[in-house]
Amino acid sequence: MRNLNLFFYSLLSLFIVSCEGAYEEIGEGSSNPSNPITSITLSVSAENVAINNEVTFQVLSDKNDVITSSCKFFVNDKEIVGNKYTPGEEGSFSVYATYNALKSNIKNFTASVEALNFKTNVLVEDYTGAWCGYCPRVAYKLKELEKKTSQLITVAVHNGDKFEYSKESTMRNAFSVSGFPTAMVNRTTKWNESDSQVLNAVSSSSKVGLLIESSLSGSTIKVKVKAKFGITYTDLKLGVFLLEDDLIQDQRNYADFGYGAADPLVGFEHDNVLRVSLTDPLGDAIASSSTENGDVFEKEFTYEIPSAYNKDKMKIVVFITKNDKTSLNARVSDIGTTQTFEGV
Repeated sequence: MRNLNLFFYSLLSLFIVSCEGAYEEIGEGSSNPSNPITSITLSVSAENVAINNEVTFQVLSDKNDVITSSCKFFVNDKEIVGNKYTPGEEGSFSVYATYNALKSNIKNFTASVEALNFKTNVLVEDYTGAWCGYCPRVAYKLKELEKKTSQLITVAVHNGDKFEYSKESTMRNAFSVSGFPTAMVNRTTKWNESDSQVLNAVSSSSKVGLLIESSLSGSTIKVKVKAKFGITYTDLKLGVFLLEDDLIQDQRNYADFGYGAADPLVGFEHDNVLRVSLTDPLGDAIASSSTENGDVFEKEFTYEIPSAYNKDKMKIVVFITKNDKTSLNARVSDIGTTQTFEGV
């Protein structure tokens, strides 16, 4: 019986040895000594994330094998555990991987506190003139509407008076404005003078966020505009206006539209008057490579404010338009302030 047991164990050992030599281990992290890995490539799951959202890293060998589990990962030059990282604060991050003595390419990603949905501000351009007796009607309604929402941005485009904007005819022709007063909502839709048309427009969020940073030194104004995109766009344009408030000129007035029945309205105060555009009034083109999902585009402007303008009464309006000229979003700012994106 003992001899039989020895014979059985001998056969079993032979079987195990034979099976161990029958195959090679394959899969993640394996290396063939006759065909060694000479380079590795790192990829990241996202290049723009909100803080406290996870980013995943993957590594491919030059043989196109996934070797992630056999690699070490370093975020901002500090080794992390595993191949996932959750940024807990806003900022820019760089990551690379190592496999034995090999080092991968460096990838960058950003984490932001801002959501990629933004508050919508409605741009209303009021084509007007001091000679226009019906224009106080629209001016009064817009002023009253500003009491109901802070998301209305009014630009008064004057014609035929001492506040006439030099390129107002270019704007009128572009948007088919044929009479006065005419107010255009987001550049392409005629305002029907109802509150609901504007209030409905501000109730939905936008996929474009805007902020303005500006400073004033003497009469020189410097403006930086930033735009952030929640989806990918193409063929966008940026517009930047300088407006002036508290300009005084008598205003023709054909009825009591809210300011009284006098004609003219002596010493009438004109606000939100378009003085100059730092871009083409129809906007300057933005490269589509800068308007992809998560991108932040920025542009700077410098302007010498003429002595005829009161720099203390001026403000900045910026807007982004699509290729059909429709404004996607707008922002207004006093000079000398720094804004943040209005995430919702």
